[in-house]
Amino acid sequence: MKDIKQVVLIGAGLFVSLNLLHATPLRSSTTAGLSALVAAVSQTEPIPAEEVPPVGTFYSAQNPGSAPFPFNFQALPAWNLGNGMWLLDDLDADMVAQRSTMSRAISMGAPMPGDGGGDSGGGDVTNNYVSYTWDTNQLWLAISNVSNNTTFANLHNGTNQVYAIWGTTNLATPFASWNVATEVWPTDTNCQPFTVQNSNWQDLFLRAEDWTGIDSDGDGIPDWWIWKYFGDLSETATNLDANGNTLLYDYTNSFVPAVFTFTGVEVANNYVSSTPAPVQLDVTGNPYYLATLVDDNNFSNAVWNVYSGSTVSVNLGLTEGWHGVWLGLRGHGDDVSAAVWQWKRLKLDFTPPVLVITGPTNGTAAVPLIQLQGYSPEALGSISYDLSNAAGTVTNQQVLVLKQFYDPTTFEFTTNTFQAFDVGLTNGMNTFTLHATDLAGNVTTLVTNFTLDYSAKTNPPLVQLAWPQNGDQITGSNFTCRGWVSDPTATVTIPLVFTNGDTNVFAGGIYTNVYSGSVGRNGNFWIYGLPLSPGTNHFSVLVQDAVGNTSVTNFTVSQSNLVLTMDPVTPDSQLWQPAVNVTGHISDASMAIWVNGVKGHNNGDGTWSANNVPVNKGGTANFDITGYTTDERQPDGSYGN
Repeated sequence: MKDIKQVVLIGAGLFVSLNLLHATPLRSSTTAGLSALVAAVSQTEPIPAEEVPPVGTFYSAQNPGSAPFPFNFQALPAWNLGNGMWLLDDLDADMVAQRSTMSRAISMGAPMPGDGGGDSGGGDVTNNYVSYTWDTNQLWLAISNVSNNTTFANLHNGTNQVYAIWGTTNLATPFASWNVATEVWPTDTNCQPFTVQNSNWQDLFLRAEDWTGIDSDGDGIPDWWIWKYFGDLSETATNLDANGNTLLYDYTNSFVPAVFTFTGVEVANNYVSSTPAPVQLDVTGNPYYLATLVDDNNFSNAVWNVYSGSTVSVNLGLTEGWHGVWLGLRGHGDDVSAAVWQWKRLKLDFTPPVLVITGPTNGTAAVPLIQLQGYSPEALGSISYDLSNAAGTVTNQQVLVLKQFYDPTTFEFTTNTFQAFDVGLTNGMNTFTLHATDLAGNVTTLVTNFTLDYSAKTNPPLVQLAWPQNGDQITGSNFTCRGWVSDPTATVTIPLVFTNGDTNVFAGGIYTNVYSGSVGRNGNFWIYGLPLSPGTNHFSVLVQDAVGNTSVTNFTVSQSNLVLTMDPVTPDSQLWQPAVNVTGHISDASMAIWVNGVKGHNNGDGTWSANNVPVNKGGTANFDITGYTTDERQPDGSYGN
């Protein structure tokens, strides 16, 4: 389609139509006048006036001796000539004909886009044709320019308060289906400029209607007021605005209706891997215009488009990183200064996450249970592993993110450390496949191998006792032995045999009881419920690794007559705190009390207490409680209470 370079205006009375392209002209090879036109319609009866549409190209048949000429439509019967053209049956009408030198357009053809004149065609459209003549005493429209999807038009003789400019792209559309394109309030009755937005339409028909005092649904609110604030005519007086007032209340009290409220922008994820990215507006009511600004807080740069729903697609471009997004809404009757803006921060990320394995530090393991550790320089949405070895394959195994570093300059978490706990290996090759997804949904797969090889494992594990120490006096009838072993996969036991009925000793042969310990992944171990008899008790801690290397650690303890206990810590959720307050009972009111290196208070009534006692880090809370007599040196170097 060539550029628009010609308009044809057709109109009469209060209604005027204009077409941005040419209207098909009435063509005839002669100026035979009415007789030829009547023959063209096969001498049929004209269509009654009430059935003739109010828009089209109308020709007068007033003078049978000359060619018909364009004429303002005046609700007369007419013959349908096709292509939106009508021949009026006005032979007996007493009218003043608006004659012009249109005989050339009627007999030889009106100019067409690309038509250089006459019927020959060719060349560019020019304005060399004799102009149409209009009754300038009536309401009429004219186009001054069409540019960048904007139609610039003028309303002439707009003497009343307000006019609706109706529009359609198809002249055959019933007027009931036309839409109001804009509203014009004439300040210049001679020529009032206005604009209409279009969307690369090939055709546009406009019609001006005096809206002064028009209330088409009779609800007490004029049409111009409803359209001004809502951009359509579907609202009625009983509808509520965003503040809960009826529209009739707003109109009666000259209030600008609160057509919408806009409280925020929601996203399923601030991290996105594609653009445009969807966002959800927290809006109620009926905004009419929407604008979006990305990495720009100059609201004067906003381009306003018709609001089409609360789900909006935001184009973030192709540059990865954080983008500040402003979204603005305003009502149909609002200017840009009344817009409501909300801000959201989105990160565009196309790059899959990087995974770095930090432990084990080499591809050969000498223990059958490892802690697979590593980090990613960005936050992860999920991470898991698959393991394949001679024993089979397991998939989708849990990996936990343990720590995150928050960078205050980028306002996000970086250096996320992760660990797969207690991963069992089998002799030979063990293949790990890590699957990680970042917050934007990008996926990384990392494959690494570990070989389980015991050939270098020739020495037994190292053992250190934490409590009790050799020679300690212990209260009660049983106790827990604690310590550390260099191989967390080793088994720790204390076998017991009673030789004389009152002393526990380790000896070869068959044991009457074996106490198995629990070993943590950091090598700490506990052996619970060890029996304590009067006198000296002998114990041996046996540690054995996966290939049978064994070490033995012996110690002796004796049973004390002192009664020293600690009350349970309630609720036990306090044990996750760095320090707690504890209480207990003691049978000697003169002894000093120390708990985990903190001096407590002997209340003298058989009870004791200690405040801010540190709780060791790890999965098990340990409390070492010691009573000192007046002649014993205490942890702070003093004696007595």
